Amino acid sequence: MISSSFYEYIDRESIDSDLICSLCDNPFIDPIVTQCGDTYCRLCIEKDMGNGSHCPSQSCNQLLSTDHLTLNPPPRLVVSMLDKLKVRCQLCEKTNINRGTFDEHIKTSCSEYRKDCPGKNIGCQWFGSKNEHDEHTKTCLFEKLRPMVDILYKIIENQSLDIEKLKKQIEQQTTEIGQLNTQVDQQKAQLERQAAESRQQKIQLDQQKTKLEQQTTELGQQKTQADQQKTKLEQLEAQLQQQQIQISDIQSENQTQNNEITSIRKQIAKLEEEINKLKSTALWFCK
Repeated sequence: MISSSFYEYIDRESIDSDLICSLCDNPFIDPIVTQCGDTYCRLCIEKDMGNGSHCPSQSCNQLLSTDHLTLNPPPRLVVSMLDKLKVRCQLCEKTNINRGTFDEHIKTSCSEYRKDCPGKNIGCQWFGSKNEHDEHTKTCLFEKLRPMVDILYKIIENQSLDIEKLKKQIEQQTTEIGQLNTQVDQQKAQLERQAAESRQQKIQLDQQKTKLEQQTTELGQQKTQADQQKTKLEQLEAQLQQQQIQISDIQSENQTQNNEITSIRKQIAKLEEEINKLKSTALWFCK
């Protein structure tokens, strides 16, 4: 309902006292009946309820709650009498308006009811009467710019979505790089362990070689053993070289992905720069 501050009652003294709210001393607006049978404006009784007051009826005096209000609406006769109360519009001074149709009067026929420009949501600050509203709308620069502003907003929205997609791609690739780095660290640790084993085996081989020089009688057997260990060492070295090649390949792949991420970030920066330019253009048009 339109604010009651826009109208005043005609011949207020003649209004039946049974239609007057005892809380605000005005005719009921959106009347509601309590369990004790009294009627009040809905906002008046709900305000008292929110303040923790007791029922205004002297015969009741219960603490107000939602349970104290009945679900049954007031009689139609009461509502009809309230709707037929005569009021005067304080904006255009028109009289003998039924209160029940006052909202329709304000929205459709009151020449002095003030409205915002439809272009308010894109920056227009105009605020005026209904008589001036249509003429202003025809000449409003903001309304003329609306198609262009809508296009710019759509472009910005689409580019924002593209940026979000790129950010998600970067996050995904960053996760993949992290996983690859973890694999590299694991393989590096494995290589270090194998290198340590190789050094230890080499020490053992040197010890065995010294022992072979001292024990010439067991030279043949120890030489065979040394050859076997040498073969194993060569295999380990070959494995080490192969794993080093794998590490080099992984590092090369990481460098490629880092280059891709750098390229994507440059695209994002370029898109953000374009968005800022579009925003600046939109703000300039809105001025």
